[in-house]
Amino acid sequence: MEIVSTHPELEADRRADRKTWLYFACFLFASFVVESLSDQHVLLRTGDPYPNLPWLSQASSHGVILALTPFITFMLSRFPLTAEAWKVNLLVHATATIAFSVVHILAMVAIRKLLSPIIFGVPYEFGLTDVSVWLYEFRKDVLTYTLIAALFWLNRMVEQRALDERGAKRDATDLHRLTLKSGGRSYFVNAPDVISAKAAGNYVEVVTEGREYLARMTLTELSRLLQAAGDRHVRVHRSHLVNLDRVSEIVPTGEGDVTLRLDTGAEVPGSRRYRAQYEDKLAT
Repeated sequence: MEIVSTHPELEADRRADRKTWLYFACFLFASFVVESLSDQHVLLRTGDPYPNLPWLSQASSHGVILALTPFITFMLSRFPLTAEAWKVNLLVHATATIAFSVVHILAMVAIRKLLSPIIFGVPYEFGLTDVSVWLYEFRKDVLTYTLIAALFWLNRMVEQRALDERGAKRDATDLHRLTLKSGGRSYFVNAPDVISAKAAGNYVEVVTEGREYLARMTLTELSRLLQAAGDRHVRVHRSHLVNLDRVSEIVPTGEGDVTLRLDTGAEVPGSRRYRAQYEDKLAT
């Protein structure tokens, strides 16, 4: 029996796509109902003899879009919008919208021509020889393709980030090592080597012996990794954490706040909100 190995990143994309398919199918169904009811209401007000035609029109359009969604996810996998190739691949996707639109228009028109005489007893006319009709539909299809691609791409990014976080936690737990992404590179730092860290917006300034890293993560995420590594790092302030083994002195500054002096000579503010946490650990 052949064992098929699955790459974690590919499996993460598939997992994200399965979730997104469910969300998107629900959205399409809601869009189908709302647009059909709206169009039907207009026809009823104008006294049109076939006010239920919009249900067929919208069902054919929305159904074909759902059927064409795998084409968009394939294009995202084959031509990803990565930093290295986004310009070329963006042109490929722009070309793909033409193919998407042509198939969408021809398929929905074919369904309407087939079913309209059967259900309503009248032929369906679309105007395929009119260029303006094609352009009108193409404008809508470009927006549809873009929204679908963005939805699946964003959910893939979320799943990939979760995969990275799980991998980083495993490294912290098993190897006592942190994975810090900085400047487009990944650095591996032994947890005990982290002296202190400071929040800087969407980044964290991580200080080690002889080097600092500006890592794209939150201070809370870093704190969780250090806890998983089992080291003596603790939050001492909303924006700071320190390695308690590197604290040489605690100096009160008034109203319960303190300054923690490290063996490197650096000083880190300590808030009374976190004081009990680091004082208890310093006592052990």
